[in-house]
Amino acid sequence: MKADPPTVAHPLRFIPETADADLLACPLRSVADVEAIERIPLERRLTIADFCRRVALALAANEPAKTAIYYVPDGDVEREAQRISFQELRRNIDRTDALLRAHGISRRDAVAILLPNVPQLYWAVLGAMAAGIVFPINWMLEPPAMLRLLKEADAKAVIALGPTPGFRIWESLMSIVGDLPAGTQIWSVQGPNGDLRHDSDLDTQLLQVASTKVSEDAIRGDTIGAYVHSGGTTGLPRIVKLSHWNMSYRHWTLQLASRLALGEIHLHDTPMFHVGGLVGRHLPPLASGGSMVIPSVLGARDKRYIANYWKFVEKYRVTRLSGVPTTLAVLAKTAPEQIDLSSLEPYFITGSTALPISVRQAFERVSGVRVLNSYGMTENTASIAIDPRDGISKEGSSGIRLPYTKIRSVPIDERNEAPRLCGPDEIGILQVKGPGNTPGYLNPAHNAAGRTPDGWLITGDIGRVDSDGFVFVTGRAKDVIIRGGHNIDPALIEEPLLELPDVLHAAAVGRPDSYAGEVPVAYVQLVPGAAVTPADLLAALAPRIAERAALPKEIIVLDQLPLTDVGKPIKAALRLDIAQRTFRSVLVDATGLSGTPERLEISVTPHPTRGVVVAIVGTDIPATEQPNQAARISEIMNSYTFPYTIEWR
Repeated sequence: MKADPPTVAHPLRFIPETADADLLACPLRSVADVEAIERIPLERRLTIADFCRRVALALAANEPAKTAIYYVPDGDVEREAQRISFQELRRNIDRTDALLRAHGISRRDAVAILLPNVPQLYWAVLGAMAAGIVFPINWMLEPPAMLRLLKEADAKAVIALGPTPGFRIWESLMSIVGDLPAGTQIWSVQGPNGDLRHDSDLDTQLLQVASTKVSEDAIRGDTIGAYVHSGGTTGLPRIVKLSHWNMSYRHWTLQLASRLALGEIHLHDTPMFHVGGLVGRHLPPLASGGSMVIPSVLGARDKRYIANYWKFVEKYRVTRLSGVPTTLAVLAKTAPEQIDLSSLEPYFITGSTALPISVRQAFERVSGVRVLNSYGMTENTASIAIDPRDGISKEGSSGIRLPYTKIRSVPIDERNEAPRLCGPDEIGILQVKGPGNTPGYLNPAHNAAGRTPDGWLITGDIGRVDSDGFVFVTGRAKDVIIRGGHNIDPALIEEPLLELPDVLHAAAVGRPDSYAGEVPVAYVQLVPGAAVTPADLLAALAPRIAERAALPKEIIVLDQLPLTDVGKPIKAALRLDIAQRTFRSVLVDATGLSGTPERLEISVTPHPTRGVVVAIVGTDIPATEQPNQAARISEIMNSYTFPYTIEWR
């Protein structure tokens, strides 16, 4: 089976109502080009604020019979793909909208989506957004956490994967259905080799709904179109409100940043329950007239798909690659051989965690495609800064600010309403202001201290902006652990630990990991006289963790945790400690430089401009061995994002 012939991308074709072809033809090299774009007010460039309208125009711009979605459930590149045409996709979105409205869903009602990567995800998400507010939820959450999110959002309906081998989404939902408000409508979607529940099957019910568009309340820019949950500090992800203006602006910026064009083919291999998947990797390409290839219901978590990644690119004539840094690290080691990658456009955007320079270079070498690094956050509708597509990249940076988005760094202890700005080589707290700033959290209590009096979003990230406008994120003042691009709230680990009778203090931090970026670990201080082991604590903790990804890889028992004057764990000290433990272990294993006295000393310390630096000192190493040992050390350290130094004594 061959994919549809790709639309010729040169000269690039754009959708005239939502793309300025003249602007997209201009180079984007530096902040000076960004400032030139800003001479015209955004309102004159972003004339369609209704994100659903932007998608509808894109679907209508394609030939009705052309394939909009290719679907392979299991990563088998030889399998015949299920195809959904642009006409079918438009009809299913409209029918989902009509079905929801027929069941009383209105503009301010939330519809929860509990679906992995299946085609129905697209009409469920976009149909819910057209009728009301779509709320994709992490379907891997444990039932109590899922219930709390559904209740906080006051979800009036749920669209979930039905009973399917390898998934417990339906079982989790059914275990809490009695705690949902009476009248909550639930629809099911049949998964691969899963049960078809005729009474609730979404696609079956859509066949009974007229495909004509239902009259609706007008969608304005400030209309809330989506809820997305993010990492937080309350023991449960906080729900962020996204307006149609936010999402339309994000589409406009991503189209500009990478010249998304009509007729492209994109990979869909990440979830839609986080902001990067929803309004970063998947909906904006569709809104630019692209087609989507779903290579596995599990996305990049499917090893079979990753093994076939380059073959998928060749077979479906993919134009844009996809992958968070952890995926790119794996793919960089599997150079495609005798595979045609000529369909690829010259660059694509990644982000979510820092990308090691060595991984970036290796991936660009094997793919022939430039990686544009980025920096973003849920509270700013994803992207804040992206590498300029036609300019340079700077080692360790996340690119330059997007047009109409302002970013500044202020001293960490600054409390004034008119703060002093940090200089180019001075690290501070990053703050952001612009059209991407969301209306805030659904729970107003979560908005406290999140913004300055003059409306700047306080990111909680530590970094600097250099003299050329490049953004460097060097650390986090907030405590969220980012595992492979997935935010983990430390409270999900700490609160259950503190409930254990033998634990006096607990703190969860991220341990550096060459694959996932970070993995969670926990430090504990036991009550006097307690005799439990780390293994005992881990066994007691496991059933209490609401999210499997949050289960600590290690529990470290200290005689005394470092605490502030008010008794809170000093996590900055613990992050340095776990980094030092980690690098000492991996480097001693790689070099064999163990023994007493220590022949390899490792220290991890803060640095005024580089964030945190790993200092590696070898003692009494013969000069003839030093080059080989330096090579071994560099091979290990280049898999991490930490800057490092090597010294011989």
